[in-house]
Amino acid sequence: PGALVLLAAVVRAVAAAPAAAQPAGDGTEEAVELPPIDVVAAPEPAPAAAQNPSRFVETIDGEATREGTGSVADAVEDAAGVRVRRYGGLGSFATISIRGAAPSQVPVFLDGVPVADARSGVVSLDDLPAGELDRIEVYRGFAPAGLGEAGIGGALHLVTRGAPEDGGLRLGTGLLAGSFDTWRAWVSASGVAGTAGDAPVGLRLHVSHRRSAGDYRFLSDHGTPLEPADDEVLRRRNNDAAQTVASARLAVPLDAWRLDAALSLVAADQGLQGLDYDQAEAARLSGTDGRLRFSAAAPSLAGGLAALELGAFGAVRRDRFADPLGEIGVGRQLETDLGGGGGFWAMLRLFPGDGSHLVRLRLEASYETFRASYELPAAAEGPRQGRFVARLGGGYEVSLLDDELVLLADLRADVRGDDFSGDPYFPARPDAAVGETWDVLFSPSAGARWAPLPDLELRGNVGWFHRAPAFAELFGDRGTVVGNAGLRPESAVNLDLGPSWSARDAGTGLRVALDAAFFASFAEDLIVFVPQSQSVFRAENIGASRTLGLEASLRAGWEETVELEAAYTFQDARDTGDAPYWSGLRLPGRAPHDLSGRVALRRWGLELWYEIDWLSETPLDRANLRHVPGRVLHAAGLGYRLRAGDRTVAVTVEGRNLSDEWVYDAFRYPLPGRSVFASFAIDTGE
Repeated sequence: PGALVLLAAVVRAVAAAPAAAQPAGDGTEEAVELPPIDVVAAPEPAPAAAQNPSRFVETIDGEATREGTGSVADAVEDAAGVRVRRYGGLGSFATISIRGAAPSQVPVFLDGVPVADARSGVVSLDDLPAGELDRIEVYRGFAPAGLGEAGIGGALHLVTRGAPEDGGLRLGTGLLAGSFDTWRAWVSASGVAGTAGDAPVGLRLHVSHRRSAGDYRFLSDHGTPLEPADDEVLRRRNNDAAQTVASARLAVPLDAWRLDAALSLVAADQGLQGLDYDQAEAARLSGTDGRLRFSAAAPSLAGGLAALELGAFGAVRRDRFADPLGEIGVGRQLETDLGGGGGFWAMLRLFPGDGSHLVRLRLEASYETFRASYELPAAAEGPRQGRFVARLGGGYEVSLLDDELVLLADLRADVRGDDFSGDPYFPARPDAAVGETWDVLFSPSAGARWAPLPDLELRGNVGWFHRAPAFAELFGDRGTVVGNAGLRPESAVNLDLGPSWSARDAGTGLRVALDAAFFASFAEDLIVFVPQSQSVFRAENIGASRTLGLEASLRAGWEETVELEAAYTFQDARDTGDAPYWSGLRLPGRAPHDLSGRVALRRWGLELWYEIDWLSETPLDRANLRHVPGRVLHAAGLGYRLRAGDRTVAVTVEGRNLSDEWVYDAFRYPLPGRSVFASFAIDTGE
């Protein structure tokens, strides 16, 4: 770092110069030892930032999810530009929005493999296996070409810890307990399990279980927000959630190749509590999800001129929705959904010339299928739905002026085919005919990074992205949602521009990093569910929107003793569609202001921290007639970490919503009040 380090070095060298210049009294030269000069190198960028120099990306350490609640939603909600929408407490449905994009426009990846299925296109963050995460990468506005799918709102990438390639057995375990009968227990083991020829075989295993009753108090308005006289404090019912996760990771490093395999199983069960004024008593949702991934990577081929990665993946998921009393949907329902699929990818990177050029080529193909079966209100088999996707992407990156200027461009082409076998449950529906539809979508993007000073970078990006309709939008859902096979994909033009500045003083240990960005998104053909009758909806392309915003984040600290973090996002998201009664209004679920801050003090293994989160008033519906009130939440905690050789013991106590505010989120779902959690973790190994 730049000017601060250079100035410190010059001052120390000048102070030492007279002593070095004085000759010895006897005329002979005397060796004089100069005082040391501390030179602190610039911190290496995180892998995500290094591989995507022009993108605005934030990397979050996965330690909090491994040793805490195991919730991805908790880990990402304070990142700049990120808004987590929750439908209850821990373990409930939670989605992510980046820069105002809808949750369906933000693809989620687990170790490079897409998580969302074609059925809904939306991922619940608290359903993801988070116990063995190494890091979480948040891409704001632009998904990297290396992940394949180009999301309108960016991307969320979860990277799990790899299997070790050396060392002995390492064990870890822990327990968390807290409010609302919440607890989580986990155990992990890793080490070299054997050899394949001369190569070590690394293995990592993990099992965890999380459970919460979710029976917190909340203020209900009984569906009459304009009549405060009937407001009443109630306790959440049928809001329990449980999740069990098991995962295995295998790694075999060979001479030129590295083989990697991962298997994860997730089983979840939760009550569906309904709205605050009409709580459900018996509705439930349970599911199991299994995923397998295999990859082979050669980071240096042809004398370092090329790198190749090959991979394949498969997934199967079973969900069971039970509403025997008709409390959630229209009438009594008992439905079992079975889906699965798989695919492969190949990515080639070429480094021609002197290493200042990079060419990327990626080929990906996948197929997934889905089918529902019903027991209520009458036994029937639902239609079979399938989707084939072939994706070809290419990119070029060049570094100029001694890496001061980096230019890059990407082009992705998606070929999508949907097939529908007809609906025997509702054979008269217009979208129930057997047929196929094919579409080709192109997503170009370009970016630049300019570093006029060692500590300053300017970055900018522009791109055009798409989202294909989900099965529920194309083919409907048993008549409550009528399908529309003629839906067009959503599209958006995104752009962003902003600086990044950092500095560090080796003498004082002070460091600071500041990021800021202006962003804009202009979306068309937004898919909106339009009422056809009192209980029937149809998906149609009628929407358009314009989002303008600013985001900023600050990180500062003094050695390892003081840490300060702050993030702020402003966005003005407006409906620009053809409907005159909606045009110009704010998009629902997008808060204009979002501010979070955290300060931590560390000494002698202790860490004391305080967090604050402010969210402004948010419109609840497209007509802007109802709003979710703004909120200010406070949290604090104390942790102690003891290290003795290869053994670590960590104990943590934290409190959330300390002022016990009545808080509501998506669709006015109430969130927990004051809560306290305590945890301990032990990590030991050779």
